[in-house]
Amino acid sequence: MQRLYAQTISLFRQVVVEVRLFWRSRQAVYLNFFVPMLGMALFVYLDREGLLERVFGLLARSLGAGGEVGGEISPMVFMTIGLITYCIITSAFEGLVPRLVRQREAGILKRLGGTPLRKWVFLASKTLSASVLVFVEAALIFAVGLVSSGVAVVGSWWTLGAILLLGTFTMAALGFILSNLTTSADGAVVAVHAVYIPMLLLCGAFYPLEALPGALQVVARVFPLTYFAGPFRSVMVQGTGLVANGGDLLILLVWMIGGWIVAIKTFRWE
Repeated sequence: MQRLYAQTISLFRQVVVEVRLFWRSRQAVYLNFFVPMLGMALFVYLDREGLLERVFGLLARSLGAGGEVGGEISPMVFMTIGLITYCIITSAFEGLVPRLVRQREAGILKRLGGTPLRKWVFLASKTLSASVLVFVEAALIFAVGLVSSGVAVVGSWWTLGAILLLGTFTMAALGFILSNLTTSADGAVVAVHAVYIPMLLLCGAFYPLEALPGALQVVARVFPLTYFAGPFRSVMVQGTGLVANGGDLLILLVWMIGGWIVAIKTFRWE
């Protein structure tokens, strides 16, 4: 019990350190807060002018979806979920991987490895700090959507929070694995973009998965965030629960557990 208490305190302190380090990076703050909020403001404007609906109609016709996208779900809902998904990727994956590789190159991780800090505590602290950022960003996006457009949340906020946390932990685990496979910061940036750009565009967050061509749907189902976007939208728009989305969430959970096992096993301090 005393050992568990000590590790819990160590985890809490490391989370505080990670959050402080984040706020010291202007680039990280810009990517994680300014970009999604600017995007949300732009989408709200386009939605009010009726342009967002037109863009979705053109995109639907170009993909052979008959000019209709998402059925009764408004394009603004897709944009909201898409930006939240973007926040998960930037906080728990795109920003995490190069930063971790740079810390390894600078010898910071080697020095941390010489302390009593456990691997899982270090990785969990980075994930929890990323989760805090994701929740703050999602709250801001929802606030703008609820006040400025027709975005509404029908389902349980607690269920949305649980799915959001599951998605964040999954992407963080994949980020740790990728950082272990990358030997340089420049290589990490290239690898991250090669993974997250197609995943973000094809996971069904900004656009319904069913409207994509068959071949792209097959590719999309390889990405873990595909099993985040569907349940998140279902709970938000239709008010469904965890059981109704059990299949997708189980796949996402398997991704998370498997990812964390591999991440901890392969993590190296130097």
